[in-house]
Amino acid sequence: MKRFYIAIMVVAVSLFAAPRLSAQDFGGVNFNNEILTWSDVHNLSFTAHNYGTARSMGMGNAFTALGADLTSAMLNPAGIGMYVESDISISAIGQFTKSKTAGSEPYYEKGTAKWQQDFYDHTERLGLSSVGGVFTAYRSTGALTNLNVGVVYNRIADFNYSSLGASRNQYAVNSMANFFCTLSNVDGLQTTADGKMDFGNPYFDGATLAYYNGLTNKDGEGWFIDRIGGDALVDQFSSIDVRGSLGEYDFSVGMNFADIVYVGATVGIQSLNYKRSVFYGENYLYPNGYPSYQDMPNQLDYMNYVQRTQLSGTGINFKVGVTVRPVHWWRVGVAYHTPTYMNTTLVYGSDMWSDTYSAGDKLNYVNEASPRLENSGKNSWDYTSPSRLLFGTAFTLGGRVIVSADYEHSWYQSVALHNAPRYLDNFKYNLDYKGISKEIFQSGSTVRAGVEGYVLPFLALRAGYIWSGNTLREGWEDLIAGHQIPTRQEFITAGVGIKFNQMVYLDLAYQYSTTNYTKHQTFYYVDPVDAALDFGSKVFQDNVTRHIAVVTLGLRF
Repeated sequence: MKRFYIAIMVVAVSLFAAPRLSAQDFGGVNFNNEILTWSDVHNLSFTAHNYGTARSMGMGNAFTALGADLTSAMLNPAGIGMYVESDISISAIGQFTKSKTAGSEPYYEKGTAKWQQDFYDHTERLGLSSVGGVFTAYRSTGALTNLNVGVVYNRIADFNYSSLGASRNQYAVNSMANFFCTLSNVDGLQTTADGKMDFGNPYFDGATLAYYNGLTNKDGEGWFIDRIGGDALVDQFSSIDVRGSLGEYDFSVGMNFADIVYVGATVGIQSLNYKRSVFYGENYLYPNGYPSYQDMPNQLDYMNYVQRTQLSGTGINFKVGVTVRPVHWWRVGVAYHTPTYMNTTLVYGSDMWSDTYSAGDKLNYVNEASPRLENSGKNSWDYTSPSRLLFGTAFTLGGRVIVSADYEHSWYQSVALHNAPRYLDNFKYNLDYKGISKEIFQSGSTVRAGVEGYVLPFLALRAGYIWSGNTLREGWEDLIAGHQIPTRQEFITAGVGIKFNQMVYLDLAYQYSTTNYTKHQTFYYVDPVDAALDFGSKVFQDNVTRHIAVVTLGLRF
């Protein structure tokens, strides 16, 4: 039987001018999903924009100095001290997310019915943005005018989005079969005497699945490919589907000294819920005719591969803040957030299935799944997010208009991993990501601005703007990471506030945002010696737009 060594049959032209940072020569979105990568740690810490109530969102969340809103608990707890009465509210959020993927060909053929589409480039979600209350615990006519306590939940990050990528007529060297064949040869993977390949270190789950699905084969000389011809053209399809959010339960206290100085503190308990599903599929085509039975008795028709990662965890942080009102129409605020120490549990599993034909006749259908991996307890992933420093100022004009602005500085280069779990045979990833964070990340800046005006005593109109800058150092803008990293973000907001009476109020807000991401590939191999042997999938880049609506119903008493 003739063997086809795709890894050396086609000399690949180096496609990868963009820098990569990896401890291995193998990478991509379809790789290393069984661990918490350094790009994951950054993305889970990227909370430059918070959500909260409809009033705060309508004003671009520029509430560091403004205060007297449930959002104050997560921005500047000194704002809790500005309440003159108790307040409880609940805020619901709905969002529509759309992803445009540069470099991708149409994922589905024109005219494909919706019910025939398995994957989408958009998501629709409903959830809870904020809920809780602030209660007046003490009032007097002395230096301490009042003391308030707050118990609040706020959503501080949203991870929901989906994207699609497709490329057609790629050379066989750029197939995932070649990726796992090269990996198996480089790392010297072995089969048992009876031709089986055991699941062990989850790093090699994909290579094991590739063997059982006929993408790779092995004999005494090493790994090779014998079911895909060297002249085959490959259609490739990928889908990234992310779900989840990061919420924070804040326990706050705020004090008001003579209506001039406000101080506050918050203990924040964060709750992480994150799911990622990465699909990749290949179809193998022969425009010049299928190989003969003598050349290739068994021929792969297609291969599908899906990886599912789920993260859940809790974290704790501490916030302090102070706001000063030197005159009744001007406020200045500052707050500091400690890093959040997160403890997370990771659950991972993968599945691959394929179809093989024998000289044009269907031979078999193979479906193989990797074991479920769970890292929890002593085998969990622990990391810290950046510390943050916030400045804000707010002006009241004519008693009817409020103008507010914030600046936030976050130290993303300090993101660090503190624990990596042990696997079989006491194998442990030697990871901390401190060096990577310092090398490629810099401090991030976010600017928020908002305005509120009462056009009628019971009706307020609001508008806001948020800008969040790039956290990558100069020279790393074209980085291809394992999972794409958000770069520049912009948000435009608007809102309406209605007071039904002295107690009941209703706020509505709308937000439009755009987020650019770094480039990504589903897989790639970079040869440490000869760049001519580099290969991989096509390069894609996502731009995500979000339409978000928040409704808040509140009661003051």
